[in-house]
Amino acid sequence: MLSSRPVNGIAGYLLLSVIVMVAYRLLVIDLTPVHLFFDEAYYLSWAQTPDWGYYSKPPMVAWVIWLTTTLLGDAEWAVKAGAAMLYGLTALLVADTGRLLFDRRTGVFAGFILLLMPLVSFNSLFITTDAPLLFFWALAIRLFLQAESSNGLIWWCLAGLAGGLGLLSKYTFILLPVSFLLLAVFCERGRALLRTPGFWLACALATACLLPNLYWNYRHDFISFQHTAEISHQGENPVSLTRLLEFWLGQAAVFGPLLALTLVSALRCRKGVSRCDGERFAWALFWPTFIVISAQALLARANINWAAPAYIGGALVVAYHLSHTTRRWWPPLALGVNLLLALIFYHYVFILNLAGIEPGRHSNPYKRVMGWPELVAQLQPEFDSRPDIPLASDSRRLLAYFGYYLSPHRYQGYALNRDGHIDDHYELMRSIDRDSPQRLLFVSQHLGTEALLRYFDHVEKIATAHVYIFDDFSRNAQLYLVTGYRDGEANMACDQEVRKAHAKTP
Repeated sequence: MLSSRPVNGIAGYLLLSVIVMVAYRLLVIDLTPVHLFFDEAYYLSWAQTPDWGYYSKPPMVAWVIWLTTTLLGDAEWAVKAGAAMLYGLTALLVADTGRLLFDRRTGVFAGFILLLMPLVSFNSLFITTDAPLLFFWALAIRLFLQAESSNGLIWWCLAGLAGGLGLLSKYTFILLPVSFLLLAVFCERGRALLRTPGFWLACALATACLLPNLYWNYRHDFISFQHTAEISHQGENPVSLTRLLEFWLGQAAVFGPLLALTLVSALRCRKGVSRCDGERFAWALFWPTFIVISAQALLARANINWAAPAYIGGALVVAYHLSHTTRRWWPPLALGVNLLLALIFYHYVFILNLAGIEPGRHSNPYKRVMGWPELVAQLQPEFDSRPDIPLASDSRRLLAYFGYYLSPHRYQGYALNRDGHIDDHYELMRSIDRDSPQRLLFVSQHLGTEALLRYFDHVEKIATAHVYIFDDFSRNAQLYLVTGYRDGEANMACDQEVRKAHAKTP
């Protein structure tokens, strides 16, 4: 059995590794540079008006961006900083949870697994809802374990508060309580939990935290839930085993190939050895989310990151098995592969250049965020000469990018809603109508003068911007001065071909 001194030393290495990885990831963002993905710029526009809800998401991601940009400024790395920091803290929380469920060694393994997960390595460069979701998921579990062991009122209240903040991060957080119900099916520990008043107090407090968001949705016709239902039902076929298999294979990319193999092998109990209480708890954290999202993939569609919270439980299960394996070379190999994948992704372009390969449209993982600052810069003089005329567009992508990269920023752009259906937060809150400013600087990638004359009395093309990124890949935009919004049925006659081209634009 290992002594406490080397185990404590390994725990110290974990803390140091978290600090180094967080700093390293922020450095990669700043020096590569990794420009804002349009969803990040979109969330940044939300953060300018902190609220209890937004079109497609609960408010936490906007709150996180508001906090980091208020403290650190509005540089790209500061907008993204919350992601790397929250994932680092999540790794520490998972490590401490592993210590409580099993032992310190297992906890350290769990922390390293979470820190080096390919999904975490990728998402640490982009601020999305997954960062606060995983953080509050891990925090709620850790506080729950403390509350369970002490049965102290304050700990149950803190666990409920963490759960409420999780619900304000992403609605799929509702699957965490299902884990405790699943635990009750398989062991007495779970059944005892359901008989504990503190557990139900925590659930009630978490629900109370969500009430302001529900009221916001009530005032806006439950738009967030409408959006969630719409994206959940998008799919080529009602049922697709191929789509389910693709989702399952994608989970190896999320968790890491060798760690995914370890998780699959952990499904089989060793002969003559029953699962310990901690392992049952960890599996209970894994299965509800994984099963629900797998069903989503089978019936409609599911992005590979949607099951991310399941891998907090998955990390605990795998860490337990890694800490008991007789193959001492397997844990460093499995973790080393994940670290190598992160390094390749962070320095992919540099590696291609070393190999003498010219990065192109199909070989550059950053192509979706490239070219936008340069595109906006070409049109900056036109905005400078008309500082009092607001920004407008038919695209949330353009409103988000121009809102951020223009100087000074123009976050509160106006959206042209061409079909009457609300598709984004701009259309929800600042859709062009008779009360909008009469003159607008309208930027578009697909609408020409003739198309815009269906919506405005006067359209003047001011400038065109074009940025070549690769030989076969470029970005363009046209800027118009439009005047006099036209009301009526013509504005609802959506040009389907234009909208299809718009949706396919990278």
